Amino acid sequence: MKATGILRRIDELGRVVIPKEIRKSMKMREGEELEIYTTDEEVVLKKYSELSSLDGFASSLALSVYKVTGKSVVVSDTDKVIASSGKGVIGEGEAIPEKLSAVINARRKTVLEGEKCLPLGGEGIKAQVIIPILAAGDLFGAFVLQSKEPLTKADESLAATGASFFESQIDR
Repeated sequence: MKATGILRRIDELGRVVIPKEIRKSMKMREGEELEIYTTDEEVVLKKYSELSSLDGFASSLALSVYKVTGKSVVVSDTDKVIASSGKGVIGEGEAIPEKLSAVINARRKTVLEGEKCLPLGGEGIKAQVIIPILAAGDLFGAFVLQSKEPLTKADESLAATGASFFESQIDR
């Protein structure tokens, strides 16, 4: 853990304000959920990601899609990779690039080809489809399918199915 040197008092209702600098560096937004852990001497606040709780499913699905299609898969929440499978693809737990974050936040299916493809690992990527994972109007992340070959409509449908799977698993 990194020491910040910032002190805050607990108010009469038990609330503590997380300093703006920390919220900004951690990309915390208003209304976002935090998990609270305790040890004998610490209270730890951790950004909560519903997709992180599905990491086993995500890894299995990503691997299955890769084995069957040969196309790389990345499943991410809004900040980091939850699961990935494919040659040289960005690893699990890594922060997602800002450009992918912007595409996810647009909340719509995005198909990229050639030079427009985002750097998510892998050499010679020629096509990507990025499907946001939305449940009850809330944005949770994205399902990304990428290939060294042009993508077909069936590939786009497969990516949409992957995103839909996670949407159905999120309890809202």
